[in-house]
Amino acid sequence: MHLNLDPKSARALKALAEQSPSATPMFLRSELVAAGVDGKAIRNLLEDGSLVRHERGVYAANVGTSASPELVRIQAHDAASSGQSHIYTHTSAAHIWGLSVWRARPLVHVAHASRRGDGGPLGDVVRHNQRIPARDVRLVGALRVTSLERTIVDCARLLPFEQAVVIADSGLSRGADEAVLQRLVSEGKATRGIRKVREALLAADGRSESPAESRFRLLLAEWNLPEPELQLWIQTATGHERVDFGWPNRRIVIEVHGYGKYFDYLPIDEKVAQQQAREARLLAAGWRVLNVYWPELDDPITLGAKVKAFVRTPHAAVQLP
Repeated sequence: MHLNLDPKSARALKALAEQSPSATPMFLRSELVAAGVDGKAIRNLLEDGSLVRHERGVYAANVGTSASPELVRIQAHDAASSGQSHIYTHTSAAHIWGLSVWRARPLVHVAHASRRGDGGPLGDVVRHNQRIPARDVRLVGALRVTSLERTIVDCARLLPFEQAVVIADSGLSRGADEAVLQRLVSEGKATRGIRKVREALLAADGRSESPAESRFRLLLAEWNLPEPELQLWIQTATGHERVDFGWPNRRIVIEVHGYGKYFDYLPIDEKVAQQQAREARLLAAGWRVLNVYWPELDDPITLGAKVKAFVRTPHAAVQLP
């Protein structure tokens, strides 16, 4: 952040940023003024991109954070709503928990137990007038949110099936308690959307490690193909390799590549080289490998034909019953 301020004000603003519990420091206008940043300086900082305005009187420091836009928006809402009793719910809670949220609208969902008659959308904020039991509320950082289990159930009520399963898979992989999930389902057995919740939980599997794997697993069920083993460990000449989907009796493997597999952590050329070397080790161990890529998931008819041909083609080294 390039601060075109006098040194004293710059030090004060830097101290404010360091005190923030958020990866993206948020400032109220009153805090900036108290730090010696007057209205003219604020305008200059907005113009050069050092500050970003999110709410009236609420600004974020542009520090090059990797935080998602949705999470930054939630933090801005919280800063603007200081002093109010609110709990973040639904997909907002999912973002705060760090769950995989796929294709959900970028809305801030917040519950106010005491604001009867004041519900519904307000801009990009959806206010839910509901009283959430204390046992279903957690503190994540400085934010009050629904519990991991309550978040999964609420999202399953709200979202289409595929999106709900992506969140449920992600929540289970992060330790959501299945007994608590069933308790919430039982308590809400006569409530709206509970059938959607049951269907999503029945299809969920915490072994899926990405939205791509979750979506592909659901497609496999639609195609009525033999059920694979998820996260299967395979012995190769150099050690064990873990694969996304494996059929040991057929000695075949399907690897599903989401966007992150190529663009997280390493340059794309290095990621591709690693994938090719890994695939060579599996082939040498007597396994056939099929790679499925994220864009293919949006064309299930074409992908289905490709996968069915691969799964149903006999392996030269395997005698199928």
